[in-house]
Amino acid sequence: MMAVHLYGVLDAGADPTPSIPGLDGRVVRVLSLGDRCAWVSDVAESRLEATPERIRAHDAVLSGAIAQGYSVVPSLFGRLHADDAAVIAGLEGSAAALDAAMTMVRERVEMSVLVVPTGAAPAAMPDHQRESRGPGYAHLKRIRDQVHAEQILLGSAAELAQSATRALAGLCIAERVVEAPAPPVLMARAHLVARDNVARYLRAVKLEAAGADPALRIAVRGPGAAYSFAAVQIG
Repeated sequence: MMAVHLYGVLDAGADPTPSIPGLDGRVVRVLSLGDRCAWVSDVAESRLEATPERIRAHDAVLSGAIAQGYSVVPSLFGRLHADDAAVIAGLEGSAAALDAAMTMVRERVEMSVLVVPTGAAPAAMPDHQRESRGPGYAHLKRIRDQVHAEQILLGSAAELAQSATRALAGLCIAERVVEAPAPPVLMARAHLVARDNVARYLRAVKLEAAGADPALRIAVRGPGAAYSFAAVQIG
């Protein structure tokens, strides 16, 4: 018997794009929930292994929904359900949380500002002690300089992320600081943005990036599903 994977919850009448397959290439199906619906697909496993390919497929289904103009309450990856009835029962049991989540994401998407290194060296501090200090001094100095350069870069990245936050303040409904972003990203901020403001958001980020330290650049991710603000997990 197939288990069921949940992608997210949308308004009734939202149909998946046939060209975007679900996990392991399976068809994305629609379960009716009255005035809402759930997008799901079958999985031939009792335990879902979180491979990069599956995580990308999960996100691609939700990105497809966003591209179609739907409002989406995304489900976090990784939880399988016994069958369609279990999915429906779980969502009905989380009706209040789902109502609040749908209100939060309606006509809104998630955008993210990512601060990443360019590979250029950050400005170095002057060294007033160039004389030899013994055979181990040069090695220790290289380590010290590397640590110091990393600290400078992280400090500059934090300042750039904060500057972007200020520049985008009027365009964001909410912001979340991404803790310990995956390398090479140094700093990341997730923003909940009205669809109508996405173009203005991108222009504001472009202007902010123009004045960045040469050792840093700003990348943008989105528009996508609002995982950082309204993801629903059901039992």
